[in-house]
Amino acid sequence: KRNWEPTSSSHPCNILRLSQSELLRAFGPLGVPNLYPHPLVIRPDNYDSQNEATINNNYIGRNRHFANMTTLEHLPLNFPPNFNVTLTGSDSLSTHRRIINLSQYLSEMLDANKDIDRPGETLPDEFGNETWYLFGETFTKEWAEFLQHYNLPTCQSCTPLHRQQSMIALSFGIGNIGSGVQWHLHGPGFSETIHGRKHWVLYPPQSIPVYKMEYASRHWMENVYPNLEDWNDQDVKMELKHDEEFLKMWKRVSAKQRHFDGMMGNENESIDEIEEQGPSNKKPWECTINAGEMIYFPDGWHHATINLERYTVFVSSFTTEHN
Repeated sequence: KRNWEPTSSSHPCNILRLSQSELLRAFGPLGVPNLYPHPLVIRPDNYDSQNEATINNNYIGRNRHFANMTTLEHLPLNFPPNFNVTLTGSDSLSTHRRIINLSQYLSEMLDANKDIDRPGETLPDEFGNETWYLFGETFTKEWAEFLQHYNLPTCQSCTPLHRQQSMIALSFGIGNIGSGVQWHLHGPGFSETIHGRKHWVLYPPQSIPVYKMEYASRHWMENVYPNLEDWNDQDVKMELKHDEEFLKMWKRVSAKQRHFDGMMGNENESIDEIEEQGPSNKKPWECTINAGEMIYFPDGWHHATINLERYTVFVSSFTTEHN
């Protein structure tokens, strides 16, 4: 028995979830503002939280056409025969590269650990630099043409102009159960799950997680996560209330009062009054992103990801944001 079971349907979520309509009401027609400092989970308006299993089998988000293109059956048809992909390691630095035929990667991924009755699963004790993963190396001409079919998130740095000027970078990924990248950090962006489910864990910049860089993220979930202090109901309520209050405050402060450090309003409405807290003895901010949902990850937040289904497909949008 594992300490943390990726296929569980009851992983906690302590990140504010907004429907697409709620997002637009909060921020206006351009969506998520530049350098917004809190993580968000954004779901389609017609998402039924009581029927997530059905949702995962029937994509209902803004990218239905892209979801159809990326089913296991259809995905290879988007590329030339014998199309090669570049895989990376799953450790923090994504060390090592491996070039392999796309169809071969899909076969290896789906049959991984089949001999020990764990088909399509990456195990917690596998080294990250030996765990091959399709993510991050999708910037060739063929990938660019393919990703033109993906509809960008709703954000101030996700406009057609940003896309035309290459100010937003898209990365396509596929992983099996338990695969994912170990803790790391970078600039802001979004990640939408197209097929399957993907679990995200995050800490704010000032809370640095302790982890072994050479392993994939599931090693941390198996060996460190269970020993951390749980968020209690009050913690979750306070964090959600905190985020809701921040949303209201953000709306009250004009765009001219925001700068690269976040938001500078009047003396009673400063971001410094609502600093993030992420004690290292507590479990991280976390949420499972189901098919059709996406997460916004703020600039500089530590994060790791773990795929929860045998065929998990996602697209990450790395934005170039300025206030």
